[in-house]
Amino acid sequence: MWSVIDQAAQLARTAGDDRPIGVLRAEAHAALVLRTGADGPAVTGHLTLTAPLSALRPPGTAASAERTDLGGPVPQLGSTPITTAHLRELLAQLGALGVQAPPGGSLALALTDDDGALLATTTPAELARLAARGCPAHGKNADCGCPALGPPPAVPGYTHTAAQERFLRLRDRTCRHPGCGQPAGRTDADHVLPYDCGGRTTCHNLCCLCRTHHRLKTFARGWRYRLHPDGTLTVTTPSGVTRTTRPPGLRHPQTQRALPPPRPSPVDEDTPPF
Repeated sequence: MWSVIDQAAQLARTAGDDRPIGVLRAEAHAALVLRTGADGPAVTGHLTLTAPLSALRPPGTAASAERTDLGGPVPQLGSTPITTAHLRELLAQLGALGVQAPPGGSLALALTDDDGALLATTTPAELARLAARGCPAHGKNADCGCPALGPPPAVPGYTHTAAQERFLRLRDRTCRHPGCGQPAGRTDADHVLPYDCGGRTTCHNLCCLCRTHHRLKTFARGWRYRLHPDGTLTVTTPSGVTRTTRPPGLRHPQTQRALPPPRPSPVDEDTPPF
């Protein structure tokens, strides 16, 4: 949306409109929403569906088995692995709800743990393929606890993969520097521990930083960055002030505890329905 709005505003300025660029963007935004013009670029959406792993527990699934020694993706944060049964349950729920990508847009799926930490990302096409494939170690119809999906694997070189970029953008959503709200689509995938210093190209060492804060981290002296396994980033200034940013949706384990399950309401047998 931002790219389309900005492009329309820049075209208006090129055509001779000397009003401030912010006014031109606001006018272009209103025109796109209200569809005042006969022509113009189509407006669409990019939908992200978040599914907590604890909500995908099909009955009879051996989801508690911690079998991660048979190869395949390794679950993040030591959580319960995302099994084929989880993927099939998610696929069935998507089909029952009729969830589809907006026309001209996209649909991404994000699986999280109970604290909101991102465990894996996928698309409907990848989800259907993995659910149909089954467990690579035990066969297509095996009911096992082997991991079938996880975070994108590390790569040996400096350049990150498209799967890693999708994971980072869904996890971070904005520039992770404290106080910056630049959208993740306009940021760089930065190695928190620099690649030249031994940092690996993995989602556990990459975060979204806008170009300004990317240069600040790279060239300014005395700034220290540390990325924790759940995606929490701590930034320490040269003067020793430390600030922490967390991915949107990640619950602080000490200050935001999970809500208790609802208590069943007592049944009054003297009132209908009996």
